[in-house]
Amino acid sequence: MKNIALTGIGLLSIAALTACQTKEKTSDVALTFNSEVTNEGQTIEGGSLKYALVASAPSTGILIDELSQTAVDSTFADMVDISMFGYDAARKLDDSGLAKAEFDVEAKTVTVSLTGKDYKWSDGQAFTIDDYIFTIEQLASPDYTGVRADTTYTNIVGFEEFQAGTASEISGVKKVDDYTVVLSVKDMSPSMMYAGGGVPYLVMPKHIFKDIAVKDWESSEYSRTAKVVGMGPYKVKEIVNGESVTYVPNEYYFKGKVKLDSYRIDIVSPDTIVAEMRAGNYDIADMPTDQYESYKDLSNITLLGSLDGIYNYIGFNLGKYDETSGKNVTNPNAKMNNVKLRQAMGYALDNAVIGEKLYNGLYHPTNSLIISFFGDVHDSELAGYSYDPEKAKKLLDEAGYKDVDGDSMREDADGKPLTISVAAQKSTETQETMVQQYLTWWKEIGLNVELYTGRTIEYNTFYESIAANDEGIDVYLAAWIAGLDPDPTSLWGPEAMYNYTRFVSDENTALLNKITSAESFDEQKILKTTKLGKNMHSNKPLQFQPLNVKVLLPLTNALNITTFISVRTANQAMKILS
Repeated sequence: MKNIALTGIGLLSIAALTACQTKEKTSDVALTFNSEVTNEGQTIEGGSLKYALVASAPSTGILIDELSQTAVDSTFADMVDISMFGYDAARKLDDSGLAKAEFDVEAKTVTVSLTGKDYKWSDGQAFTIDDYIFTIEQLASPDYTGVRADTTYTNIVGFEEFQAGTASEISGVKKVDDYTVVLSVKDMSPSMMYAGGGVPYLVMPKHIFKDIAVKDWESSEYSRTAKVVGMGPYKVKEIVNGESVTYVPNEYYFKGKVKLDSYRIDIVSPDTIVAEMRAGNYDIADMPTDQYESYKDLSNITLLGSLDGIYNYIGFNLGKYDETSGKNVTNPNAKMNNVKLRQAMGYALDNAVIGEKLYNGLYHPTNSLIISFFGDVHDSELAGYSYDPEKAKKLLDEAGYKDVDGDSMREDADGKPLTISVAAQKSTETQETMVQQYLTWWKEIGLNVELYTGRTIEYNTFYESIAANDEGIDVYLAAWIAGLDPDPTSLWGPEAMYNYTRFVSDENTALLNKITSAESFDEQKILKTTKLGKNMHSNKPLQFQPLNVKVLLPLTNALNITTFISVRTANQAMKILS
């Protein structure tokens, strides 16, 4: 339900065993994999389940969603710290979660009501609407170090005034009783109807965090150790820092105690996961698609797969995030702030070949930031970026990037030497091969592109660098789990901290505003009819790669990805979500 950075371009997101299915009417892809499995025989009572979280980087140790920013951390946290809301097959909010939301478009209010009056935290303390209100207030603290205090929160009337210290309370938050609160907002948006959209969904235990300064959250034992208190199906029993977490059932879980005796998640390297599954060491794993040929015929696993709501992209470093104003600022003099240069780099890449040859045909090009994962709101008519090196060369010529000294490498528009620094995460051998192929293709159109630091870099360091807009990075290869809401504003909006490109334009902002306007509250078709995709394609502040497919900004070289989950003892596995 949230935007999460992936740990490696070649790695996939976690998906439930009963995976989301989307009508793939916009692609030639014919999925031949089941998305769920049913086993015969007697259900195993109790027992332990081991899940292999395939990742090339360790966890940072954060176990609360208010602070987590990576797929690894989020996976560990989600067993304990859950969202306020549930959602249906269309990803719209329903009453299956801790709370439900009711909308009054004319009055610009959202009424959030708990779906039960006897809910308890995992430590047995009562769960009330005060916990939800407390969380909203704490995210307004100037000492908050996370990235969740985005437009979802600033849209609440009075939030920014409270944040700035000019108001003693958030005027748009009105408690009705212990189970209900009314939120007054500045603008109603269709995203509010969707999971992870415009309604605040985070909640933390007030009885714990009221005594912990916001600036100390990251170091608190209640954020990192077995003392974490949540509303999820499990509570933490044991932690091996950066490597694994063992859980036991939360006896107070609002949907009833889960049937497993214990559940363990281990981080497993993509280099060893096939051997681990062959040996039967894990019950469930998300398998790297680039190794599909090495495990597709294993006799002791069942393969499930579906298109995933993830995408990889090429981002261009175009500015900075202004902490004071809370806005992205595009630098008109940035090296990559030339539309034709960015477009040329997109046309130089043959992502169809990458998907077919390196990823066994399981990564599929996409044409838009709003990927086919989102079904009918995806625009199948939008022209994406296809391999066209001659067009790339022509664009560079038109922009004045020409070879002045005869060394086959182009100089910039002023005739000065041009070297482009690209940052990429250290991941699998396949990822390394893809990165090197990209460098080769860019060289073939006359661009001297070199790896930042001379090599791929560790995941956490990578994201710290691009989030800070390191001046040594011109281009970067990254990935997002973009959540369940098709609105791309939280990733690419003018105030989005996650908009690492810092691309902002009046036209793009107007198009994003149209998507989120109240006039489209009852239908997301506006996503398909706006010109956002075309504008992003033209400006290309980022590009989509041959990986997971969920695109947003200005690029459109991307791939849909087929996610695989290997299941050994599925009767046990299914219980982790029950």
